[in-house]
Amino acid sequence: MKTFIVTGIQMRNKGSQAMFISLSYSLKSIYGECEVIGFANKYDSPDQYAFPLLPYDDYTRPVFKYGLHRVPLLEPILTHFVSRLRKSDKWKNQIPKMKHALQKADAIFDASGYSLGSGWPKESGRMLLDTIRMAKRYKKKIILMPQSFGPFDWGQKDDPDFVDEMKKELSYPLKIYAREREGYDCLSSLGLRNVELSADMVIRESFFPQAGQIYAKDRKSVKELPLKNSVGFIINKNVFRIGDDSSVLDLYVKMLDELIKSGEKVYILNTSTADVDLVGNILDRVTDGQMVNVISGEYSSPELIDIISQFKYVVASRYHSVVFAYRSGVPAVILGWASKYSDLAALFQQQDYVFDIRRPDTEKILEGVRRMGSNYSDESIRIKQCLDEIQESSVVRHALSALAPEQAVLQA
Repeated sequence: MKTFIVTGIQMRNKGSQAMFISLSYSLKSIYGECEVIGFANKYDSPDQYAFPLLPYDDYTRPVFKYGLHRVPLLEPILTHFVSRLRKSDKWKNQIPKMKHALQKADAIFDASGYSLGSGWPKESGRMLLDTIRMAKRYKKKIILMPQSFGPFDWGQKDDPDFVDEMKKELSYPLKIYAREREGYDCLSSLGLRNVELSADMVIRESFFPQAGQIYAKDRKSVKELPLKNSVGFIINKNVFRIGDDSSVLDLYVKMLDELIKSGEKVYILNTSTADVDLVGNILDRVTDGQMVNVISGEYSSPELIDIISQFKYVVASRYHSVVFAYRSGVPAVILGWASKYSDLAALFQQQDYVFDIRRPDTEKILEGVRRMGSNYSDESIRIKQCLDEIQESSVVRHALSALAPEQAVLQA
């Protein structure tokens, strides 16, 4: 039976969760039987899931990086000490399991989403480079699945040395799939020949599991779905970090006022616990805030897709909430700040509905909302047509054909 390890993931962030289960279940749909092991940074109660998760975090990464697990008796002592210090037994007996998984794995897939670029600290990028080094130490092939890269200009003195380090390590993966054109160009500028452009896995893979398939035991499904033909409103606290706080708050309030005034049934959907406090602050300023419904709770990514599929369109700035919408044929008015938003919208011919939150033109954005209110049905048809074309080619199959081109099953 084939064994694959997936790194760069976490279960708390539903976008990251979606990328992992999309990859995992696509592999299973291709091979029939295979073991997919998640090396996850953050997760709660791993026993709840129908797949194995092992802790690849700020404790276990250094253990493997510096080979501490190879020193007799050192690893159990370290693990005991860290467990007592952190008041958690999550690492108990896990490092031997991780070592065994690495030894028997047929390949490693990384599904980080983003980490290597000057939009994030270099330390985040070094984590990805350490994962590549780990694959080399265990003589395993590694493929970096669709994610964001670049730009590579941190404005620090050691930038040239770090770029040289990146170039050296990034030449090892069998394939690197850049999710955006900017990332593809940045990687290509390093002289790498293993880079390809690909849409996000959650969009490109036609198969995606239902909520019941990802849990070890039956779990109650979402009890309350939004009314059909309502509008979803998805807030993102990062918008306040990127844009001007007061301008962003004012924009959110005016958009909600506009939707209510036009007679729309509006639901604010929390896709991240980080956004919960913002909802009350915004609704306190909306003229008829009591008319806005709020959907909150801890939902899996398949459940979020089910919820979002009920809307006629969404106003959103969380990247994977837009991915979930497009996957369901639901148009989106997007408030973004990076190329990943515009590149994603361009795949579905939705460029006219992307707005840069760093330089918000409130009237232009409100006009975009009004235009979507009139055109959402036509845009939905367009999105579904584009989705069919995108899903004609599976990035997982493409990656596997590079990994094992001799296997006829991959040609099916």
